[in-house]
Amino acid sequence: MTYILSLDPAQVRDWSALAAIQMHLAGKRFEYDLTAMGRKQGLPYDQIVNWAVETYKNKAFWEDGQPPHFILDSTGVGVAVRDMIAVGGVRLKAITITSGESVTRSGPLIHVGKARLIGKFLGAFDSGKVRVNPALPMWPKLEREMLAFRAEISAQGRAKFEADSGENDDMLFALAQAVWYGEEILRGGKL
Repeated sequence: MTYILSLDPAQVRDWSALAAIQMHLAGKRFEYDLTAMGRKQGLPYDQIVNWAVETYKNKAFWEDGQPPHFILDSTGVGVAVRDMIAVGGVRLKAITITSGESVTRSGPLIHVGKARLIGKFLGAFDSGKVRVNPALPMWPKLEREMLAFRAEISAQGRAKFEADSGENDDMLFALAQAVWYGEEILRGGKL
């Protein structure tokens, strides 16, 4: 059993989201329980960093003295946040979300195609491997994000994933990153 924390940081006016999942073996497959989720709007970067570091150091997410895995979307503003979090003593894995379906490593960064990240998450979710307690305070908002998230195919045949106009997808991406990391990196042994 291990914990995976996943941060989707945002610019000051947008929402940042932080998900905590517990990855555990259930029979012959790994499953993921969303144990905590937070969402904050309008945080300056130093406050996002403080939030992330405090969550990482929370012993509730440590298993047998081992720290949780910490995943950070370092696309866009995440680059600065990544550097600041690392200074705070967090051992993290930074991912950059790209177009397409590939997964590559460039130095310490993992580049993952949005279609692949979302695909792994949806596969795990649809097969019942991802469980969310409906009593979790953030569940209604997360459920709304999931219902408002769409995939469209462009005229060039490329998949485009995004929330409906006026909706958010920050919590969905924080959760999807964590599940993708568990499925493809921890369980799959990639990279």
